[in-house]
Amino acid sequence: MRADRLVSIILILQSRGSLTCAALAEELEVSRRTILRDLSSLSMAGVPVMAEGGHGGGVRLDESYRAGLTGLGKGELRALLVSTDGALAADLGMGEAFRLGRLKLQAARAKRFEPSLEILQRRVFIDSRWWWHDESADAFLAPLQEAVFGDEVVAAQYEHYDGSWRRGRIEPHGIVAKSGLWYLVARRDGALRSYRVSRFRSVRRTGDRFTRSEDFDIRTWWPANEMRFAAEFSSFRFVIALPDEGLRVVRRIAPGRVTLLRRDPGRGGWKVAEVGVDSSLYAELVVLSLGADFRLLEPSSLAKAVAARARATLAALGRQARASASPNAVP
Repeated sequence: MRADRLVSIILILQSRGSLTCAALAEELEVSRRTILRDLSSLSMAGVPVMAEGGHGGGVRLDESYRAGLTGLGKGELRALLVSTDGALAADLGMGEAFRLGRLKLQAARAKRFEPSLEILQRRVFIDSRWWWHDESADAFLAPLQEAVFGDEVVAAQYEHYDGSWRRGRIEPHGIVAKSGLWYLVARRDGALRSYRVSRFRSVRRTGDRFTRSEDFDIRTWWPANEMRFAAEFSSFRFVIALPDEGLRVVRRIAPGRVTLLRRDPGRGGWKVAEVGVDSSLYAELVVLSLGADFRLLEPSSLAKAVAARARATLAALGRQARASASPNAVP
């Protein structure tokens, strides 16, 4: 609705200062022409909207203007009370602040909203963590968070998905919680990259400051780049033919990363699929979970690696069996 959009424009400008019409249009998902009409309407209604041209210009409100538009409707209260996750706030050391803020928000709600909001909170709960969360996995989250807020360079050691290691200096720009996992967005060698916090092996704050990219905003940067990260996490690809049961197994192990290509003409009812995973080791584990009902079509290097791992596993089990059968074995 237009009235909601006009209120949104005022609140955005109050909280962020000057913005271009293009930025407002993108955020509110309307055309630049619509934003210009809305700004004209606000000005005619007495809202002191000011425009500045040239480089660094934009639209802003007069600094002395503050609108009392903070009254929350039932839908807005529902969204704020239900969509937040206290566990993630606790990870950042904000657990108590989250609890108190939530209590204040509940206390400020209009009396007429109380019954429906109480029902909502009793029946809907957001838990973003994976079932098996390693509490020690994010040991470096606190110093990385401090480096993000302080624009401080850190010297770090990081383990990549393929098992390789890298040491170097990085410039932390932001942190993101994705499905209960924490990621750091940092600049290295002039480019912004993402790092899973649990893969850091050492983090040392240097005390050196860096100049943050002026146009960086984690709220827009992460959504614009997350599909690229997903592609990187599925960069090792292999093609396999297997029956429906095997296909279900692979989809459970690598959800969202299986693409059906065609039917297998050599086996009735079998499917040919391409699977993208993080590394060749991950691919080996997927294939080994399938037993004997599959045909690995490519790459040939994966077939050799799986065979070598299977032989090594059989040899180890054989040695254990012989040791257990020995009369000198310790019970």
